[in-house]
Amino acid sequence: MTFPEDFRVCFPDRNIYISSEHNWAFAAWELHKRTGKMKPNATLIHVDAHLDDVWDGLEVKGLHDIKEPEDLFKVAGELKIDNFIWPAVGTGTIDKVIYVSQQNYGDEPFNFSEWDFSYPQLKPVKDILDNDKYIGLRYWNLEEFVANKDIEAVTKLIDGKDLVLDLDLDYFNINENNLVQDNLMDEQKIIDNLTTLRDLYPWSLITVALSPYYCGGDKNAEYLLGLFCKVFDLNPEESLSW
Repeated sequence: MTFPEDFRVCFPDRNIYISSEHNWAFAAWELHKRTGKMKPNATLIHVDAHLDDVWDGLEVKGLHDIKEPEDLFKVAGELKIDNFIWPAVGTGTIDKVIYVSQQNYGDEPFNFSEWDFSYPQLKPVKDILDNDKYIGLRYWNLEEFVANKDIEAVTKLIDGKDLVLDLDLDYFNINENNLVQDNLMDEQKIIDNLTTLRDLYPWSLITVALSPYYCGGDKNAEYLLGLFCKVFDLNPEESLSW
């Protein structure tokens, strides 16, 4: 199967939204908040090979003028696959963030000690930080997060919040720079990780990105999606476009 960039399906009765590219997760989060299915200032658990913590999504035109579903889909379409989290913080949909990512380059997501906030374009970031938004933690893999999920630093980000699981299937690609089937985790480990995520919290919303290129191609993405559907007990034939 070949996944087009605008591929999007959902299982609305399960609050699970799947897209080919990750920027569409923003649209799912906003829809759920704006239709009253999720309280504002939710906590996001982002499980991904990449942090996707680029701030410039805050500059997308129309971000703060969303009134109709068409508006938010237009904004989501202008976002990139690595800058869709900050805009959701800017709209008040997401507040706290827990990153679970093996990305080993770039700055740590909550270290702003060397940022020069005198630059005018960084004012939206500064405003968010000054309002004690975008607070969180970073873990390198799911096992590390699960081992620490009951410590106070985690529970104070979780307690009383609606919880959003944001999963990119490229998390299961051990080495994205060598895009072949052999780089995927062992199947049983993938199933175990998916089972852990399924049972970890009572999720208010689950968004899944296929990211075929970073999974190693459409074949790998289709395989991983099949495992996800199996573990989460989803029948693909019952999915709806969104």
